[in-house]
Amino acid sequence: MKHKLINFILFQSIWFILILAAAHESFYGLALGLLLILVQYWHGKLMIPDFKLILASIIIGFAHDTSLNYFKFIQYNIDFNTYYSPFWIIGLWISFALTINHSLAWLGNKKLLQMIFGLIGGPLAYIAGEKLGAIYMINTMTLYVLALSWACITPLLFQFKKKVS
Repeated sequence: MKHKLINFILFQSIWFILILAAAHESFYGLALGLLLILVQYWHGKLMIPDFKLILASIIIGFAHDTSLNYFKFIQYNIDFNTYYSPFWIIGLWISFALTINHSLAWLGNKKLLQMIFGLIGGPLAYIAGEKLGAIYMINTMTLYVLALSWACITPLLFQFKKKVS
């Protein structure tokens, strides 16, 4: 239980640090966030399955958020490249992947709950990111696209977890 609580606290801390760093264009915050991701990974105790989830999450997350940016659903505060999602977004996906075997393990085989979790949690994270100044939602359909995509991505990552465990 203590392990899962630490994982949850690290994830929340990383999320806020990376979002605030992006909002304020701080590379110090990005460095701190990446350092905490390493702590979250080493603390996880499931090094190989977590690493495989990280790789899958990087691929899915990069494609997802790059598509959101490319098709003008969102725009990033740090616009280093017009077409690709920024590095800090990948950090968020890595940190999220590290919750699947740990603090979110309770969602295990509950596909409907995984979908609901993604349907609600995904858009809420982007809304909070916008409120903190890291992104801008620039399309009226953005929340619908986020809800649908996260309702699919969350169970997909849990399905991948089963295959690599």
